[in-house]
Amino acid sequence: MKSLQESQETQQEKKPFEEYQLKNDRIELGFLPEFGCHWSRLRFSVKGQWLDFLVYVPDHDALLRRPTGYGSYLMAPWSNRIAAASFEFEGKRYPLRENFPDKTAIHGDVRTRPWKVGASTPERFEASLDSRDSRDFNYPFALVYRHSLELSAERLRVELSIENVDSTRAPVGFGFHPFLRRRLTRLDRDVILVVPADKVYPAEACIPTGGPVGVSGRTDLRHLKLLGKPGLDQCFTGLRHGEFRVIYPGTRVEVRFNMDPVFTHAVIYAPNDPTGKPREFVALEPVTHANDGFNLLARGVEDTGVKVLEPGERWGGGWELSIGDV
Repeated sequence: MKSLQESQETQQEKKPFEEYQLKNDRIELGFLPEFGCHWSRLRFSVKGQWLDFLVYVPDHDALLRRPTGYGSYLMAPWSNRIAAASFEFEGKRYPLRENFPDKTAIHGDVRTRPWKVGASTPERFEASLDSRDSRDFNYPFALVYRHSLELSAERLRVELSIENVDSTRAPVGFGFHPFLRRRLTRLDRDVILVVPADKVYPAEACIPTGGPVGVSGRTDLRHLKLLGKPGLDQCFTGLRHGEFRVIYPGTRVEVRFNMDPVFTHAVIYAPNDPTGKPREFVALEPVTHANDGFNLLARGVEDTGVKVLEPGERWGGGWELSIGDV
């Protein structure tokens, strides 16, 4: 069986990934089941014009060169980073492969894997992935993932579940990583981002140094204000409710993320360039647990959001994306 690196090298020699699509009169989503069900493009019809909500994938080669830079992708069986690419669980240390320059293991190991398509119509898509099918899967427990997308009117429903098919307990979590454009049209000076999070994790290099503390200053995103240049790459929790708002005041469009209760955390990535100017995107990531959550759980930190699955147990949840005029 080929390693992940060998598989990706082979993919570079093949024709581009087949793009599947969900579409109605208001929302159009393109995605790639052969490459982690990665969202290649998401567009909304706004006042008769189709506008890109995400930083779309320009082509096959660009996605392979930088798979974490476009569209949106799934993160499981953990989201964000695991420090030093290893974690402790129930008294045992489990090593993982590093996959980021900071020597961490980042964003799980389903985002570039081929998924098995179960159903596909213009309104609904279902797929699954069994970690036992990949000898080099970067996680020590056997898990089955099931993913679905459903389009209805002005809403897109996104779901993921994880089933423990191993003989022992397993810690898990998941999330989604959409790269949102900060301007839908030239009418937008900036985006307004409303995230009802009361707490944020103090961190060094995105790894929490302890439990969460109250938001303040640049980490307080609870109010209606232009995002500006906060230079964020933080993990938030203490959500008052499960709704995020993304408002484009110039174009007069609002996009809402409505999340199931499993999403107790969120990561906001709003970087600046070396000159201090904000980048043209912001990543608004619904996630179920804290950065380095497995190690935080082992240290006794409360409310990490990590789920421990019993053998045979299945768990998951979803979120809805909706669009409306301001």
